[in-house]
Amino acid sequence: MKISEKFIRIGLILMVALSLYFSYAIWLSPAGKTSINLEESNSQVIESQSYRKASEIYLPLHLTWFQTDTVKETNSENLISQIHGLIEGARFGKLTEVVEADQEKFNQKKSLNEGIEFSYNAPYLLSGYVKAFGLNIDLGSVQNEDVYFTSVQFDLKDEKVSFIDYDQRTIYEASLSMDWKEIEHDLNSSDVNWTPVFRTPESIETQHSIKEPMKLKKYSYILSQQPYTVFRNAFFSQPDAVKNNDESTELIFYDGNETMTIHSENQIVDFRGDLPTIDEPNNIFTDSFPYVSKLGGALGNVRYFDRNKNTIDYRIFVEGFPVFGSDSKGKVGIEIGNEQVNNQVSIQTSLNTIQVPIPSDEEVELPSTDDVYQELVDNGAEESKIELIIVGYTWQNIEETNRVVDLFPEWYVKYQGEWYSANDLLTKLPEKEAE
Repeated sequence: MKISEKFIRIGLILMVALSLYFSYAIWLSPAGKTSINLEESNSQVIESQSYRKASEIYLPLHLTWFQTDTVKETNSENLISQIHGLIEGARFGKLTEVVEADQEKFNQKKSLNEGIEFSYNAPYLLSGYVKAFGLNIDLGSVQNEDVYFTSVQFDLKDEKVSFIDYDQRTIYEASLSMDWKEIEHDLNSSDVNWTPVFRTPESIETQHSIKEPMKLKKYSYILSQQPYTVFRNAFFSQPDAVKNNDESTELIFYDGNETMTIHSENQIVDFRGDLPTIDEPNNIFTDSFPYVSKLGGALGNVRYFDRNKNTIDYRIFVEGFPVFGSDSKGKVGIEIGNEQVNNQVSIQTSLNTIQVPIPSDEEVELPSTDDVYQELVDNGAEESKIELIIVGYTWQNIEETNRVVDLFPEWYVKYQGEWYSANDLLTKLPEKEAE
């Protein structure tokens, strides 16, 4: 046998051995069992990862491009971030309120013929947006007010920026001067996947309906369980002073009025404590931001998703779409204050997160927004209770292993303030409408 053939055989044997090892690591390894590592020393405080910036956590969720004959939308985080980088160099005039609780004027002013629009699923603080993205806007009297918006429009034709609040029917405007050629260059990038949408919302006022069925990839991810120290360091005001209760069946940490429980059965992290004193004016965004920021990249790409009164949800995003899972998987839910204590904070999240994607070519076709809307109405949903219909990824466990999870794209509906997959809501409608 030639020497070269021996090397080839040895190489093939090594490749087979490595393949078997990785298969074992993913599918059979005991490390994948549901458990929590309790061996870490309480005095061990892991060096914090780089804190995440407000411009990352509060990046808008959707970008809509209005042209003369077409309107299209994308969730591309890279493009949304790039455009914001260009907008930083724009010049703005003084912000003024142009519409207040006037439906006819509101409908007229919110229309956009040429330009771009960024939007969120729930209202965001206007002053927070200006600060997070370094916009040189003179806020005037808005500086110290809690003014919110859902969509912000950059109008090419009329050279203005408009902040639109659908809940209060208010619009704030400022004059705008910026380099549209650079922006259009990025918008025309071949790397961006645009989806055609209707110019005028067909069903839901605050979003644009997707015209045709769309295809999205299904993903698989290797599951990772973060050490409890990640959450201890992010949530406690003095992590190095934290003690743990050895007598409890659950893993419990405490220091003063702060406690954190990690439930072994479902890996839920439950933190409660008092809000720290900060220099900025208190609101749900400034109060919750430090906790999410200090998590760094431990849970992945966590962004602002939704809020309701004194609760705010941050979720993991994959390819610009939010992840939905049971037992707080993919989510950091924060409640600020309660009926008894105004300065109380409660946080719930999960030790489990997704880290490494496994390539897949499998695609799922989703119907248009209006088809989903009509199916819900036909099955008894009240139109006034349908608040949003968006695409999300469902976290699906694989029975054969707990080291890999599937992310399955499907439509999600915000109905009466709660999020459901469209399929789940269809099965629940008879009992919900009977309530």
